[in-house]
Amino acid sequence: MSKPTSPTTAAALSLLFPGLGQLAAGAPRRSVLVAAPAVLLIAVAAGALLGNPIDVATALIRPEVLGAIIAVVLAFGAYHLVAIADSYRVSRLRSAAPLPHPRRSAAVLSGLLVLALGIHGSIGWAGLAVNEAAGAIFVGGGLIPTLGATPPPTASPSSGPLAALGPSATPEPERTPGPFATPVPVWAQDGRLNLLLIGADSGPGRSGLRTDTMILLSVDIKTGRAAMFGIPRNLRNVPLPPESAGAYPNGKFPEPLNALYVRAGQRPDLFPGGEARGFRAVSGAIQELAGVPLDGMAGVSLAGFVRLVDAVDGLWIDVPDVVYDDYYPLENGFRHIVLYIKRGCQHMDGSRALAYARSRHGSSDYGRMERQQLVLLALRRQLDPLATLLRFSDLIDIAKESFWTTVSREDVTDLARLAQRVDASNVETSVFMPPGYPEFLSDVAIEQIRAEVRGVFDAPDPAASPSPGASPTTTPNGEPCPAP
Repeated sequence: MSKPTSPTTAAALSLLFPGLGQLAAGAPRRSVLVAAPAVLLIAVAAGALLGNPIDVATALIRPEVLGAIIAVVLAFGAYHLVAIADSYRVSRLRSAAPLPHPRRSAAVLSGLLVLALGIHGSIGWAGLAVNEAAGAIFVGGGLIPTLGATPPPTASPSSGPLAALGPSATPEPERTPGPFATPVPVWAQDGRLNLLLIGADSGPGRSGLRTDTMILLSVDIKTGRAAMFGIPRNLRNVPLPPESAGAYPNGKFPEPLNALYVRAGQRPDLFPGGEARGFRAVSGAIQELAGVPLDGMAGVSLAGFVRLVDAVDGLWIDVPDVVYDDYYPLENGFRHIVLYIKRGCQHMDGSRALAYARSRHGSSDYGRMERQQLVLLALRRQLDPLATLLRFSDLIDIAKESFWTTVSREDVTDLARLAQRVDASNVETSVFMPPGYPEFLSDVAIEQIRAEVRGVFDAPDPAASPSPGASPTTTPNGEPCPAP
């Protein structure tokens, strides 16, 4: 006859999986009853993941989904504690011999219960952390004026810390098919997604900030083709939206575009938008310049970019031209260094990738903008979803402190589906720079920019070709340099 399972062993088995302890203690029917909820929960989770992992992952940022998950985790935690204690009790009842060390057994049982409580508490904390981070990242509407609309929007409730600004609206164009559930999202109804990407010192509400990186990302919803338009920070005479055009005699901003954020903050009487009037002025100006409605904005701080690249173990970038800067300012602002980045396949940590994207003393602002596009494409192509999941806690902290967007949580699933269809190695890139476009924009140049943006997807899709800087060089290990 086999030796009966000790109560502490039975409890440990039920910690691993509810019902195992009861089975080991010789109570198979009870084991099936205890294990049934866990098996059902696993089956439901597996079915959801097998359906569409992207839908599941993106649904996890929605408050109602997170609330339901936290409730299930708490309920499952209580059930798990009961299963552990029950397996200990069943084993004791079925064992004829008394416990040799009752105090030690009780201490072990208490430790197992505390461990189970810690496991479920950690999962619940993760859910709360995601919800808190999402509240900081998704700042709500109000940062983008309606294209061509004269009156500023009236305040209305919204989500996020900028709720008082009110939502931004877009014209009601024709509906277009796409990879979405019915109905088609509002931002997809004109057949394109237009996002303004901004790199700056901080997020909405900060004074003295300069928006040195401004990129318009446009995606054709039907084909998945994508284009990035670099908006130089030194463009002058950029048209302002109707709501703030009266700030200057001709309705255009005479200074370099990256100074508009500061000027808007200094004149609340001329620029609407509350604490976020700077970003609202910038987005409105770029929207007027491009001639297409912006569907959203996304911003990242310089420090956040460094931490993100470090969190994904750096980036491989095939550098097309040598970068030399004898007076490059470090991101902490404390000192300057001599920056030298040679041509060819380079592995860069966060600080070096930022330096590659920011340096301008050894080249022009326009060369810097081309490097910024190259870095963004490298990040998009090399981001490993599994690796990011393993660094969940770090990435949540980075996102909460360094990223923000006006995209709503409800739209993230559809946006992720669209992103899956974009070929990062075949993104069309353009910078509005001389000699094609002057720094001081004439009316003719503005119309040319609008025509280029609106017509970027009119021509047939060219054959896929590597993006700039994706020459067939190799890493030090002899492997091909990952294409950006």
